[in-house]
Amino acid sequence: MPKKKGILSIKPDQRLLWLKRNEGGESHFQIALKEGVDHRTVAKHIEIARNERELKDERSAVLRNALERHFVDLLNTIDIMLSCIDTEQVVEFSGDSEFLKNALHDHIPRSSIWALLRRWNAGVADLTRLETNIRVKLESRLATDPGLTAVDERKSGELLKRMRPSLKYNPKERPKGQVELDVESPEIEARVNLSRTLSSAVSGFIELDKKESVVVENALSKIQSEMLSWEEFAELGDVYRRLADTRAKLKKELRVLKWKRIVPGRCRLCPM
Repeated sequence: MPKKKGILSIKPDQRLLWLKRNEGGESHFQIALKEGVDHRTVAKHIEIARNERELKDERSAVLRNALERHFVDLLNTIDIMLSCIDTEQVVEFSGDSEFLKNALHDHIPRSSIWALLRRWNAGVADLTRLETNIRVKLESRLATDPGLTAVDERKSGELLKRMRPSLKYNPKERPKGQVELDVESPEIEARVNLSRTLSSAVSGFIELDKKESVVVENALSKIQSEMLSWEEFAELGDVYRRLADTRAKLKKELRVLKWKRIVPGRCRLCPM
C-alpha cells in the first residue's frame, strides 16, 4: 500500500504538476500510484492547485486592469496639456489632476516636456500681460482722440461706452491658433484685429450718420498707424514667434508619448 504523505509535505510546484498531469488525462489513482501517495492526497492537492491557479489568474486580471486604468489616467493628463496648448492657455493643474501630473513627472522626470512646459507658460504669461497692456493703452488713446470725443459727446457718451466692452481682456477668449498665424509680422495682424473689433463694436450698437462714420473711421485709422510705434507690438511679435516654436516642439513630444499608449518608468501610483 502506498505510503501516506501529509498535506503540508506536498510542495506547490509538485501539486501544480499533478494538476497539469490530471488535466492531461491521468487519473488521481494513476498519479497516486506513480508518486507513492494516497489517491485522496492527490485529489486534495489537485483541488488546492486549481484554486491557487484561479486566484493567481484573478490577481493578474485585477493588476492588468489597474495598470491599464493607470495609463489611461496618465494619457488623459497629456490630453489636458494638449488642450491647453491648442487654446493658448497656461498649462496648470489642481486637485487630482495635479496629483496625476506629478505622477507623470515621476515616470519621465528627464523628459524635455517639462522644460518646454515652463517655457510655454512663461510665454503665455507674457502674451497675456502684453495684450492687457495694449488694450488699456488703446482705451486711453481712444478717450483722448478729439474726433472720437466730439462724436461721443453728440451720442451722449455712448460711442466710447460701447467700445470699452470690446477691450475687456479675457485670455480664455483668445482666438484659437493665434500664435500659429502664418504671417511675417503677427503683431501687425493683432493691430488689424483690434481695429476690426472696435469698428464692429461701433457699427453694431451706434447709429452714425455719414459724416460721423468718416470721423470714426479716420480716427481708428490714425490710431492704428500710431500703434506701429508701440513697443508692446514689437515685443508681441517676439512672444508669438517664441510660443509658436515652443508649441510645435511640445506638441510633438506629447503626441509621441500619447500614441505610445504606455508611459515608461514608474511612480508611486503604479499598481505593481
